[in-house]
Amino acid sequence: MRSLLAPALLAATFVGTGAQAQDFGYEAFEPSVNHIDLETCPARVTAEKVFCRATLLHDTVYVYVFEDRNEMKFVEMLAFEAGEYEITFK
Repeated sequence: MRSLLAPALLAATFVGTGAQAQDFGYEAFEPSVNHIDLETCPARVTAEKVFCRATLLHDTVYVYVFEDRNEMKFVEMLAFEAGEYEITFK
């Protein structure tokens, strides 16, 4: 079973790593982090030609942004605290 702590550990890894975080790609993320695929990225994502995945840890939603190109490199991670997001089920 994949750890629910993965989002927090990834967040801690990316803080202050600068360009090194760019080496983390979707190929490594997909099998190692429990996540949901987002149909669209949140408005706070300013990068173009990207796709987003989300995880939930306690009351925080972490949105991971990846390039929508061959390498699918990590672009950024955004954290949304309780009250900053709304989850809808169909």
